Amino acid sequence: MKKNPYYVILTGSKNNAGDFLIKYRAKSLFKELRPDREIIDIDGWKPFDEDTLTLVNGAEALLLMGGPALQKNMYPSIYPLVDDLSKITTKIALMGVGWKSHSGLWGDSQSYPLSDKTKILLKRIQSDGLFSSVRDYHTWNVLSRNGISNVLMTGCPATYVTSALDESFVKPENINKVGFSLGVSFIESPEMLDQMRNTILTLKEYFGSDVNFEVVFHHSTKKEFLKTHNATSNHLKSHLKFIDWLGCNDVKHIDISGSADNLINYYSSCDLHIGYRVHAHIFMNSINKASVLIAEDGRGKALRDVFGGLVIDAFNHLDTSFLGKVLRKLKLKSGYKAYNKQHEETLDVIKYEIENDFPRLTASRSSINANFEVMKQFLNKLP
Repeated sequence: MKKNPYYVILTGSKNNAGDFLIKYRAKSLFKELRPDREIIDIDGWKPFDEDTLTLVNGAEALLLMGGPALQKNMYPSIYPLVDDLSKITTKIALMGVGWKSHSGLWGDSQSYPLSDKTKILLKRIQSDGLFSSVRDYHTWNVLSRNGISNVLMTGCPATYVTSALDESFVKPENINKVGFSLGVSFIESPEMLDQMRNTILTLKEYFGSDVNFEVVFHHSTKKEFLKTHNATSNHLKSHLKFIDWLGCNDVKHIDISGSADNLINYYSSCDLHIGYRVHAHIFMNSINKASVLIAEDGRGKALRDVFGGLVIDAFNHLDTSFLGKVLRKLKLKSGYKAYNKQHEETLDVIKYEIENDFPRLTASRSSINANFEVMKQFLNKLP
C-alpha cells in the first residue's frame, strides 16, 4: 500500500526559545522547498507508543531534528524511539543535528564518545541510505570518524530565511537597543559567572542610559519551568539568583522562553545582539543584523567554521579529564579557566566593529547562502 506523503520530525522544543526557532524555521523550509510533503511534529524525548509507531511507519521518512542531540547516549536518552529499532520500518535520517562538547576543540570530534546503542542507531541511519544533515563541521567529523558517510553539513535549519538570502548585512545607523543573551555555564562555574557579570556591567556602562540594554533569558525564569522534561531546580534557582543580581545593579532583563515568536519578535527589535546563546546569534545573522557570540561550549565554537561572523571564545581551557568531570559533578571545582579580562576584550571587539562599519560581520551572508544550497540539496534528496 502506498505510504501517505508526509515526514515525521522529532523535535526537542520544551522551553528553550532556540529549540522552538529550530522547529519553526525547519517547517518553513519544508513548506517552501518540499511542499509535496506534510510535516507531522512529535516530541523527540517521548518513547513511541503503538499509535505513534504506526504513524511513523506510515511516513516517507523519520527525521531526527536539530539541537545538540549527537551525544554519548543519543539513543535512547535523547531519542527513546522504541526498544527495538527494527520495529521502525520507514527510513531514518538526521536533520540539523549538532554535537555537545564542553571544550569544543576539533580534537574532541576525533575521539567523541558514543555508546554502543547510539552506534546501533547511527549504523541503522547509515544502512537506510538517506542523506543526513548536521549543523556544523565538528559534528560532521564525529560521524565521519564513526563510519557514517552519507552526511551533509547544511547548517542549522534556524539559519535560513529565504526572503533574506538576496539581502546584505544591515549596518545599524544608530544602536538604540542591545540584547545580551545569558549563557548557562555560570550555573556550574563561578569563573563563568564572574565573566558574565563583568561583561554585562562593562557593556551597560559603555552603551549608557540612552541605549535600551537588556539581559535576555532563553529559558524560563518562572516556577512552571520545573514542569519541563528534565528541568532541574538548580537551573531555576541559579537564574533567579542572577535576576536578583541584575536588579541590584539596575540592569533590565526579559524572558523570551517558550516560543519561536518570542525570540523572533524580540531580536528583530534589536540593533545588536551580544552574548552566549547560539540561536540568538544564528537568528541575527539570518536576518542580516549585527551579533557577537561569546562561545561558552562546542556549539558556539563550531559555529565559527559554519558561517564566520564574530565569535569570541569565553574560556581558554576546560578540564575534561575523568577527575575533572567528577569534581565538576560534585561542584568542588568547575574546571573552567575563563579569561579574566573577557569583558575588556568583548568591549574592544564591539568598539572596533562599530567604528569600522562591522567588517567581520558583512561576510557571513555569502557563507550562509552557500550553506543554504547544501540544505536545498539535502531536502531535495529526501524521499
